[in-house]
Amino acid sequence: MAELRDVTFGICVAIRKTAHRFSRDFNAMRRRAVRLSGALTFAALSALLLTAPVAGHAGTLSVDNAGGYTFTNFDPSLTGAAVGSNVNGISNTGQAVGTEVDVAGAPTGVNFTGTASNTNPLNTGAGQTAFGINSAGSVVGGNGTTAFILPQGGVLQTLAVPPGAINAFGINDNGNIVGQYTAGANVPGFYLPSASSTSFATILQPIGANSTVVNAQGVNDNGLIVGFYLGNDGQVHGFDAKAANISGGFLLGTAIADPTIPSVPGEPGATFVFSQLLGVNDAGIAVGYYGDSTTSQHGYLYNTATGVYTFLDDPAAAFHNGVEVTQITGITNSGEIAGFYTDAGGFAHSFTADPTIVAVPEPSTWLMALAGFGFVGWRARGASKRSRLASI
Repeated sequence: MAELRDVTFGICVAIRKTAHRFSRDFNAMRRRAVRLSGALTFAALSALLLTAPVAGHAGTLSVDNAGGYTFTNFDPSLTGAAVGSNVNGISNTGQAVGTEVDVAGAPTGVNFTGTASNTNPLNTGAGQTAFGINSAGSVVGGNGTTAFILPQGGVLQTLAVPPGAINAFGINDNGNIVGQYTAGANVPGFYLPSASSTSFATILQPIGANSTVVNAQGVNDNGLIVGFYLGNDGQVHGFDAKAANISGGFLLGTAIADPTIPSVPGEPGATFVFSQLLGVNDAGIAVGYYGDSTTSQHGYLYNTATGVYTFLDDPAAAFHNGVEVTQITGITNSGEIAGFYTDAGGFAHSFTADPTIVAVPEPSTWLMALAGFGFVGWRARGASKRSRLASI
């Protein structure tokens, strides 16, 4: 869902009165014509303004356009040792969730929710990282040892199911939760119907992968799950799975073909290394990022129905020691995306990005404007002719 932003505009009208004296009837006629033409002109201008593009919202750091999106880059009110932030997810209501990060890019344990213009701290306790949020405002996360859920207006709860849950990464509007847990030497993904459920499903790696490391990152309201798994090449790759296919408490992931990466300015000869899917909306549009041989990371959108990748970086991302980073971590049903990037100092900052809408005036708008201007010209010509006749 995207959020409406403030539009500021001004209309200045200057009216100069003539010093010519005409007959009383002609003056009355002229005043009526001026009033009518003014009304028509104002109506036409108003219609044009109402169909003009809506400006993007103001960000703490910058507002930039790229790839059909308006990016708003921001940080919350940073505290302690924080030098930046990571947005790790976004709800369908446009509420982002994330954490402050230190100079090394590590979470400080200070988490937040909100928008680019208004964030609020989360009482998640020290050492926890907030990863996902739904429209009800429930937040999930973890610290690599225990997973949690923080209901809107409630208190932090440790997830008891599955046993050994180490991180909860995503929660949808139905309350379904996905994440990762430990089972002996294995670290599979999990799907939990709700925070109060006593049973869960284990998400397994795609067929052919020898590893048992699976990370379930996001789930939409239709039960489509996305994430990544450790492949036989020692790198992680994207997968998806449908909750409807759970059988006997297990769900098999389906491998997603790695992207054919584009050429990126400043990274000549870079080659693909790994890929992670981090979120998905109800239309099946997933988001994530890939890593290349320069150790840079670049964002993308992935259509799970067509298999098409669309590559997109935050325009504020900059190289630091030859590395630049953009991760797209979440997407709403309205198409708004969220994530973070690194600047020229190597520090991470959050962003949200709305699809850029270019409004084109309706044909009726132009017809109304032309009719108004034409009428004014006709009345003016008639008045001019009568004025000349009266002076003879």
